[in-house]
Amino acid sequence: MTQRVIGRTTLILLGAAAIGACHKSGTMNTAASPAAAQSGAASAAAKPAAKTAASGLPAGVTAQMVAEGDSIFHNRSCRNCHGMDAKGGRGGPNLTSGDFMHVSGSYDDFVKIITSGVPVDQIQDPSHHNPMPPRGGGRPAPLTDDQIRAVAAYIYSLNHK
Repeated sequence: MTQRVIGRTTLILLGAAAIGACHKSGTMNTAASPAAAQSGAASAAAKPAAKTAASGLPAGVTAQMVAEGDSIFHNRSCRNCHGMDAKGGRGGPNLTSGDFMHVSGSYDDFVKIITSGVPVDQIQDPSHHNPMPPRGGGRPAPLTDDQIRAVAAYIYSLNHK
C-alpha cells in the first residue's frame, strides 16, 4: 500500500511539475528538462495565487498540498469511513459527488469541518452513524492546521477537476 500512495503522490507531483513547465501561451514546454520542471513546480508552490486559474485550485492551495492531503487521507482514519476511493461507505458520506449535507463544497468549508468534526447529534444522513472526530481524531495525533489544509485541498480537488 505504501508504494501505491507513493506512486499516486509522485504522479500528482509530476503533474504539478508539468504545469510549472508550461509557457505563458498555455502550450506545454516539451524541451524542459525534469530539473527545469521541478524548478517550475517549486516556483508555482512559492506563488500559488498566480497559478489559481490554471490549476483550478483556490488561492493559497497548491498541487503539493493536494498530494500531501491524498497521502494523509489514505494513511489516516479518513479512508475507514469515506472509503479508499472517497466514495463513501457505512461510516461516512461520498466526498466525490459534490453533493454535501454539512458543507457547501468550498475549500474553506472543508477546512472548517475537518477542524471541528461532526458530532453524532449533528449527522444529517441517517444512514451514517459514526461521528467525524475533530482534527481527524487522536491517532496517532490530531491533525495539525497544515495537515487539515492539505486534506481539505485533496477533498476539494476531488470535486473540482
